[in-house]
Amino acid sequence: MDTSYQERIKANLPILTKGLQKVADHLLNEPIAFATHPAKTVGKMIGVSETMVHRFCHAIGYRGYAELQKEVRNNLLNLSQSADEKPFSTFHDSIEADIENLRRLQKHLDTEQLEKVVNTILQSERIVVAGFYHSFSYAHWLYFNLNYIIGNVSLFRPESDAGVLDFLPAKSALIVFSFYRYAVDTIQLAKDAQQKGIKVIVITDSLAAPTVPFADMTLPIHSAHSGDSLLQKGPISISLVNAIVDEIIRKVTDKENKAPTFNYFIKDVQKDQ
Repeated sequence: MDTSYQERIKANLPILTKGLQKVADHLLNEPIAFATHPAKTVGKMIGVSETMVHRFCHAIGYRGYAELQKEVRNNLLNLSQSADEKPFSTFHDSIEADIENLRRLQKHLDTEQLEKVVNTILQSERIVVAGFYHSFSYAHWLYFNLNYIIGNVSLFRPESDAGVLDFLPAKSALIVFSFYRYAVDTIQLAKDAQQKGIKVIVITDSLAAPTVPFADMTLPIHSAHSGDSLLQKGPISISLVNAIVDEIIRKVTDKENKAPTFNYFIKDVQKDQ
């Protein structure tokens, strides 16, 4: 049996140069980028040369980038199929996987970027939150809580909101959830918002997502195991959203211009505590 690229990286990591380790780290965290882009594009994403990407492939035992890319694609496909075919062996395994993913999220939090997102939300006159398919539930959770706290948030509904960006104030923000397989409508919405000068915040499972080029701020969500099922992205996404909401509550508490419902929100939180 051929050794997987993850195992090859672990076996060779101690002898890789810092530049090659950078490529290795990106492959472990962003396999979709390697599966969908040529070596030159991947190099630009990482901040290394195309030659460095090819050197990395040879360093961990591949004949070239094409061979590595084929294995990454097959690996993602097999993980997706196995997740559809059979559930975790026990309930405990499923919960343990969620805990591991949450620990990884905590370890890799970009607090500087999160602060920027929170400040953008608080400084915006209007905010639109969007998510399609499975991402809609995350978008709805963020919209509901944000609107309860600051009162100037709407949830994008494609059946009735086509053109909503045209009526937003200049100082507005769009928050989109963009997960694999990426909805075309989400990509177009982010692109339109960027062209209109609206701040775009993208919450995504990959820095190679097609919405990222249109983002002013990007919050990546990485699970502990590349290619994990959509179900495992749920707890990570909601946890990140809750962290944003919690920080906004802290910053809004002392402000005078709160939404009418804000005091009820705080009262409920204090009661739960």
